[in-house]
Amino acid sequence: MRSPLRLSRLVLIMALALANSCHSPKSKMFLVLNFDVEDYTTPASEGIDEIPKWLAEIMSEERVTGTFFVIGEKARSLESRGRHDVIAAMAKHDIGSHTNHGSVHPTVTEQLEKAGWDDGVRLMAGQESAGIRDLERIFGVPVKTLARHGGSYGPQLVCALGRLKAGYSGSPVSLPGRNVVWFCNALNFTGQYDGFDDTYYRDDQFEPHFDKLKAELPELAKTTDVLSFFAGHPTKIRTEQFWDFNYYEGRNPGPDEWKTPELRPLESMKTAQANFRRMARYLKSRDDIEITTFRSLMEVYGSQKDSVTKEELREIAENVIKKRSVFGSEYFSPAEAFAGYGAAIVDYQKRGSLPQEIKAIRPLGPAEMPDLQPGISRVTLEEVFELAGMANAYGHQSGSLPSSLLVRDSRIGTGSLFALFCAVYLDMISGKRVSEYDVPSFDPYPRTNEKEIVQVIRDLKTWPVHRPDLDMEKIVEMTKLQLWTLKPAHRR
Repeated sequence: MRSPLRLSRLVLIMALALANSCHSPKSKMFLVLNFDVEDYTTPASEGIDEIPKWLAEIMSEERVTGTFFVIGEKARSLESRGRHDVIAAMAKHDIGSHTNHGSVHPTVTEQLEKAGWDDGVRLMAGQESAGIRDLERIFGVPVKTLARHGGSYGPQLVCALGRLKAGYSGSPVSLPGRNVVWFCNALNFTGQYDGFDDTYYRDDQFEPHFDKLKAELPELAKTTDVLSFFAGHPTKIRTEQFWDFNYYEGRNPGPDEWKTPELRPLESMKTAQANFRRMARYLKSRDDIEITTFRSLMEVYGSQKDSVTKEELREIAENVIKKRSVFGSEYFSPAEAFAGYGAAIVDYQKRGSLPQEIKAIRPLGPAEMPDLQPGISRVTLEEVFELAGMANAYGHQSGSLPSSLLVRDSRIGTGSLFALFCAVYLDMISGKRVSEYDVPSFDPYPRTNEKEIVQVIRDLKTWPVHRPDLDMEKIVEMTKLQLWTLKPAHRR
């Protein structure tokens, strides 16, 4: 289950077109046909298992592919009930995780509601890697992505996926003009076309949506690099309600308390199959899109520059000083730039000159909110060298940026350190030898797209599965801190 809030189709199309108008795709638009396979509570006798099976079989017959995001508990349910036919049909396509436990409480968001950074990452790494291992064992294919389930999100989950070399689909974190980004050192996919959940089983409901798709897809193909085409929740093709209404508002019923959602007529599944086949054939017929999987996109977008040049660091520093805010560049996050300045300044101290390039280091953002106002107004060049050395050591030891560093018993926050390093770096490039530097008050984290990202995250609270009193603010703050790691992703 994806976001609890749905954009109108028109707003979504305009957003996708605007998001990608600033850069042209290098080739055809990638389109990923994908599904969220979730329902393990509706009695097997109602035929819910058959739906992902025939979806997969139709795709194979029509020679299209896609990604089935499967809740770990659903996969284990299929295995325990001996539904190897369903598993085999789906395994001919890409399999991704849809979290290990889905809507069972505490959800991912509820687990991370009050968690710190390190403990949250450890929790997510253990829990979600276990789910991924089960999926790989059951389906016999590599699992390279996880899709957000409803309102389940936390940056610690994204970080854990990055460490597992897995991507994250349905991310609330994005950049204007991009629908594939790096965040927390993981590939994040955003931008979704949907609306077919409740349409397949009736021609009079399917036709208007299908006509809109045929009208909108040509323009999307011109302006969009990657389109996540959400073809639906298989369970909703048959059920009027989402299966997890059992878990709404924090309820956590056992199997003997599960209620069956209202069902659509069994005979309507023939209509659903015919309509899905029509859509698959239509997508296959287009020569302006390339139908692919999220597993394949991990390869296409998974490369990054190995080193940052002197000129690239200069351009970032000039932009930071000019705009008085934290920025990275097209290829390097602010955190990577911060690490680059620290390494370059230390090198300058040793050799008397700046290196032509620095090996890219990919630290996470700070684990705690840095101070906006520095505790000291001026530092000497020798103290800058000391600070750069401390920043390097901290990054190598912890894998993240420091929230602050001490000089003369006074704290300087990450943003102020970044601005200071930028100013010093520019002077070193120009050949100036300045004995003292002002330490500016500076943003503690990058502000690019902050408002939109924060609003999306706060809205995740309204997912009906969540406890009504869920507090999103710590998750918001943790996300802000990791905006240091945000940058565009690029095709190979």
